[in-house]
Amino acid sequence: MIRYLIKNNLKLMFRSPANLFLYILCPLVILSVLSNAFSALMESYQKQGPFQVGYRITEKSFFSAGMETFKAVAKEADVIFEEYADGEPKTLMESHDLKGFVEFGDDTYVVWTREDAKAEGMTLEYLLNAYVEEADRIKLQIISAMATGQAGMPSEVTDEGKDGEIALDVERPKFMRAIDSKDYYGIVEIVYFGWCALICAAGILGNEKKYGIRKKYQVAGMSQLQVYLGRLLPMFVMVAVCEFIAALIAQTMLEVHWGEHLVQSAAVMLFMVLAASAFELMIYALTDSMVLSVIISFAVVWTWGFFGGTFETYMFSSLPATLKAISPIYHGNRALTELSCMGHSDYVWRSLLISGGMTVVCSGLALVFGAARKRG
Repeated sequence: MIRYLIKNNLKLMFRSPANLFLYILCPLVILSVLSNAFSALMESYQKQGPFQVGYRITEKSFFSAGMETFKAVAKEADVIFEEYADGEPKTLMESHDLKGFVEFGDDTYVVWTREDAKAEGMTLEYLLNAYVEEADRIKLQIISAMATGQAGMPSEVTDEGKDGEIALDVERPKFMRAIDSKDYYGIVEIVYFGWCALICAAGILGNEKKYGIRKKYQVAGMSQLQVYLGRLLPMFVMVAVCEFIAALIAQTMLEVHWGEHLVQSAAVMLFMVLAASAFELMIYALTDSMVLSVIISFAVVWTWGFFGGTFETYMFSSLPATLKAISPIYHGNRALTELSCMGHSDYVWRSLLISGGMTVVCSGLALVFGAARKRG
């Protein structure tokens, strides 16, 4: 009996043009609009390349001792220092395309940066701060050694900087490769519409209540679990197939890249569709009202999408990390986009566990609510 129920519900869902429009055409239209609108913003999310910085230093400057070491370390960090003895900093930056300029005095320094090179300015200031902190540390060691009557410089200083030069430890944090706006929104919009799974079953669930089909299920001896699976599985298959078609069109016609690990991407997508179906059926079992269920599920999914990067990319979002973490859409979006641009993601298993946990919990609650309503 359950096999026929699943088959009939699936046929009714696929016959609805509204379902095909919602889960195939809508994501493609929205991703086209948003990818064009935010293409310039996403292009700015690029790894910073080498840039030049001018400097001028006085003869008695405290910084002159370790200047060559500092320049070598800065060059490894893609910051190239060029000395200019004469000229105004602003004029030199404009005429020589310098991203910044540093004037080293006897005991102080002044940094000049350009308005259109804020990222480069932050990198420059970070290097200078690290340089000054290391210089101050060595100076304190020298003063301490002299105060205690030790001859020469401390061994630590001698090992790190010979001839009074300063040695800087350079660490290179991992950098996430940039993702194209078309790839990003081509992924997250398909994910977002997959979380609106209840819409595809709205007509069927509404008719069940309107024409008293539930009583026929009871007469036929169908259990609450069979009735639930007869709704859940067609919803899942319907949305999953439409999502696959939308993803295929996006990849072939719009050149959206899903990455090399398609099995992992597919698993994340399928688990999220299953979780969305279970979650929204739980809401329907609780409210027993299609209108109220659609309103509640839309409000919740929209909020999760807002926190999870559906509308504003999660890389540029200023929302607290705790708010993002409560959104299952965020974990799925991040897993899929990182698989696309990096080839791996630590969020794959997080997304699978969250979606799997939601499916189990929501399915259990839906059965409990349905059984309670049946007894009532």
